[in-house]
Amino acid sequence: MKQRTEQHENKPARTNGRRKNQGGFSLLLIAASGSVMLGMLGLAFDLGRMFIVKNELQTFVDASAIAACRLMDGSQAGIQNAHNVSTAGPLGSSRPNGWNFDVNTISNITDTYATSFTGTYDSYATASSNATNNYRFINVTANATLPLYFLPVIPNLPTSQLLQTTAVGGQQAESSATNGGVLPFAPDAHNAANTTNFGFTVGQSYTLKWGNGNTTTCAGDAGFSPPGNPPSEHGFVDIGQGNGTSAIRTAIEYGGYPNANSTPSSLSTGTSLGGVPGNRGSSVFSALNIRAGQDSNDTSTTYADYVASGTGNNRRIVTVAVAGTWSGNGNNAATNIVGFANFFLLPSYSGSSGPACAIYIGPASSNGNSSGGTDSTKIYSTMLYQ
Repeated sequence: MKQRTEQHENKPARTNGRRKNQGGFSLLLIAASGSVMLGMLGLAFDLGRMFIVKNELQTFVDASAIAACRLMDGSQAGIQNAHNVSTAGPLGSSRPNGWNFDVNTISNITDTYATSFTGTYDSYATASSNATNNYRFINVTANATLPLYFLPVIPNLPTSQLLQTTAVGGQQAESSATNGGVLPFAPDAHNAANTTNFGFTVGQSYTLKWGNGNTTTCAGDAGFSPPGNPPSEHGFVDIGQGNGTSAIRTAIEYGGYPNANSTPSSLSTGTSLGGVPGNRGSSVFSALNIRAGQDSNDTSTTYADYVASGTGNNRRIVTVAVAGTWSGNGNNAATNIVGFANFFLLPSYSGSSGPACAIYIGPASSNGNSSGGTDSTKIYSTMLYQ
């Protein structure tokens, strides 16, 4: 009996030993699990930061590409301004480009330029080397090096990660104008077969509306005879606003034609437009004066000076249809559209029955500037391609 009792008394000792061994294993398991959890947390932290910075860079290049693309107007200054915006951001020095929640400045930026989306993209140095150009696509690439805090704990992983994003902005050629933005004038093409500039010279003034007896003092039309049978004081056209003086004034001052509810509801090359007879007295000059006064730069006398100032809001830049040959007379006068163009309004207008002049700046663009495009049978609009 004594021997059995001693054996019975020894059993708890063996049980306590197993519990101690199990406790040690649990500590090891907890330590290992904690390390894995900490590693996963670190991985999520670094990857999360990479995701945020990547999105910050993408937001920057998207905004810069679309803003820079609007400034490419076929001139050297347009490329220079596009470069400044693409590398500084749409808001420039007022809100510097930043990543890591605006703590770090985005400084590694490359901008290249092309005449077509799938064409060769030239460096800024090449693109800005000529006085004129046909660039209408820009590729903006930005990168930043993000330091990593947890991933480097894993052997053979780097201590930083290079992140890069890119965006392409371009001027897309649209076949028609459907959403306003056109003024009710139709300057006469000097060469309808030249579908880039229609015989116009960039920087020269041309007649939006002719004076009594189809007279003009606009330098670009000196010695030029409008083709066909244009009515006296021709130049007004009905783009959906109608023939009323008040409607013409509204269309000049605020735009809005053509639109889904107007007739015609869209304008494209080949569309026939009815002429609006009469000189409309001082009313049209007053409307042009008001439109020019809506611009934050209503003093520059040339488009080059206007662009260089950087203070305008583009209200003095207007899109008009370009007239081919006139036919009929009086209330039956009409002309066919051969394309579109952008003009720069003069600082001020006055008069009652004389001509109204504006400066030709290039192929039509809905961006508020001109375009670097070469097909003026279209209207160009800015798009973000990727």
